[in-house]
Amino acid sequence: MSPVSRMEAQSGFDPQLHGFQFTNRFAGGSVVAELARQDRLSQLSGLQLPRAARQLTDLPESAAFWGSFGLCGGMSWSALDRYERGVTIEDTRVIPGRDTDLFRSLVTRQADSMKGRALLERCLVWQLMPDRAPWWMFWSKGVGRLTVEGEWPKLQHALDGGRPVSLVLIRNQGIASPGEHHQVVAVGYTATGGTANIELYDPNHPRARPTIPLDLETGSCGPRQSTGERTRGFFVWEPSNRGPDQ
Repeated sequence: MSPVSRMEAQSGFDPQLHGFQFTNRFAGGSVVAELARQDRLSQLSGLQLPRAARQLTDLPESAAFWGSFGLCGGMSWSALDRYERGVTIEDTRVIPGRDTDLFRSLVTRQADSMKGRALLERCLVWQLMPDRAPWWMFWSKGVGRLTVEGEWPKLQHALDGGRPVSLVLIRNQGIASPGEHHQVVAVGYTATGGTANIELYDPNHPRARPTIPLDLETGSCGPRQSTGERTRGFFVWEPSNRGPDQ
């Protein structure tokens, strides 16, 4: 019996050292108010918001109207910013409040990670695709094949070179809940017998090292992250500019 080939690569990014230690859960009113203060709401929506809509951003931070928001893109890109510059991550498990520099910088990088409406538009395209395209759908490979044939080689090349990579994980299918897709940082991988396990810094799971499986032979991802979330596929989504404090 021939030995099973094994490949692996680590970037040096350790979620316990280089990832934020607090949970990705922020007061929605604070996030919206900060986006408005930075004049990013129109950029993200593509609309000039009417006065009545803009006044909603003045609701108190604690208003139940807003609920809580995640800043997974801001946390992922900010952690990469600090890692690439060799800056020590903030050593706190307390979620930063609205009036802190850290909170403002996370919101800034969250807006940057959206690249206007580009991220939302790409997520919508991917979530409308099937996991595997049937034979008659000649115009689409399906999310699994797009991930394995298009995105995995880019990710593997970066990790083989010791560089962590920002990813967008596609969670849903259809037209519902595009906001549930998720941004993370791929920090390493192991590949054995045609299956790769990609190791992550996931802002939803501080101080952990979740993994997502990728079947390189059948072209399927998931179906679940090791922490239980559905994962249909992913694409590389690299920072387009340096961080705001660089």
